[in-house]
This record gives sequence, structure tokens and C-alpha cells, in this order.
Amino acid sequence: MLEEKLFKTAIDQMKGHLSYLHLYFQGEPYLHPEFLELVKYADSRKIFTATSTNAHYLTPENIQKTVESGLKQLIVSMDGTTQEIYQNYRIGGKLTKVTEGIQNLIAYRNETGNKFPQVILQFLVTGVNEHQIPEIKKLAEELKVDELQLKTTQIYDYQNGSPLIPVNNLKYSRYLPNPDGTWKLKKSLQNKCWRMWQGAVMTWDGRIVPCCFDKDAKYVMGSLKTEKMVAIWNKPLYNTFRKQLLQDRSQINICQNCTE
Repeated sequence: MLEEKLFKTAIDQMKGHLSYLHLYFQGEPYLHPEFLELVKYADSRKIFTATSTNAHYLTPENIQKTVESGLKQLIVSMDGTTQEIYQNYRIGGKLTKVTEGIQNLIAYRNETGNKFPQVILQFLVTGVNEHQIPEIKKLAEELKVDELQLKTTQIYDYQNGSPLIPVNNLKYSRYLPNPDGTWKLKKSLQNKCWRMWQGAVMTWDGRIVPCCFDKDAKYVMGSLKTEKMVAIWNKPLYNTFRKQLLQDRSQINICQNCTE
């Protein structure tokens, strides 16, 4: 679990140039007992804060603390409009808990005269739920969220297909079918990526990896426990990684299934 001291050290190091902070990476942020205190600390340094949640922990107490923390953007993942479809991807989740949490948070935010956090409803379009797109649009209006995002799904080993690849709404797919029944990336890989110069990801234990597609932290560039961020950002290891991406991106494992 991310230590408060490490977090504050990172923020204090980067507050002069850090403008946008995503407080999530492969986990549920509200499970951290001091999560909203961390948000408040970053907000006090005038950093735009955003997070993504499954909305199962939006209790009345957490809703109040969320609004008071200064959090600017709250992304809520809802990948189904019925319990049957929702739990197909969000295993063990309760759809009613999500909708109630959203309603209560927006109601409290509005009652207290606050504009933030802006609530974004995120719907990951898959082959299982693509028929519910009209329903999620209607639900977004009923819940009065600030924005609805229909997101494409990243599939590992996509070449042989997957139930998670939409087939009737290919505009929400990262993949296209081949005549022989296999699948290919919709967009061709290009040897460039804005992410390498826009930001980085810090794991719970302070390791710095190049982007959020490095889900297993295979490409560690350094550690904030022992190094300064400015040193990590400019070290030869990081620059070699960037050069490899510009020369032949296909040789980097985490880049082979990404068309950013």
C-alpha cells in the first residue's frame, strides 16, 4: 500500500511542474484508508486530481470526504446496465450499489454548492454488453452524470478473437476481423508516443514505469525511494527506452497491443 510519506515526497518534488495527477493504477483507490487525505494534499499544491473507482465504497462518509478533498474528476466504471451483464466483467460487483453511490454523490455535491468532482460514467464496450449502449446512454441521463465515456477494450492474444471484442459496433473495437477469421489491430503501430514525454506512472512502492500499459511494472526506470524524479526522467535507461520506441516500437512488449 502506498505510504503517505512517499506520496508527499513525490508531490513535493514535482509540484512545480506536475499539473495532472491520476490517482489510480490497477486497483481500487478507495481501499486505501488515507486515500482522500492524499487527494487533499495534492489539491493543496494546486494539482488537478482525478481517480477511477468501481463506486462500491461511496458511503455517506466517503462522499462527504470526496467532495471536501478537492478531487476534480471521478471516473466510475459501469460495464453493464443489468446485474447479469455487469457482473460478467465486474465479478462480485453490485450494480445497485454503483447507481446509488453515483446518485448520492451528485446529490450531495449539488446540495453543498460544489462543482467538483465532475462525475464521468465509463462504459467499457465489449462483445457481451455492446447491445446495452442505448441503455447506458439513457441511464447516464437519468443519473445526471457530467459525462459518459464509451471506451474500447484492450484484449491480450486478440489474434484468435475473444468474446470481449465487439462485433456489431466495430467503432468501439481496437481490432478488426481478417477474412480468415483471425483479428488484427485496427490502427497500425507507429514509432511515436506522446506518453513518453507527457508523464509517467509511480507504483505503490515508488517504482517509476513509462506508462499505464506497463501493468506488471516490467520496465522500471527507477525508484522514488532512492532517486529524485528529475534524475529518473533524464537517466540513460529512460532515454534508451524512448529511442527504442521511436526506432521500432514493435520490439517493446507493452507497446505491441497499444495504438496510442
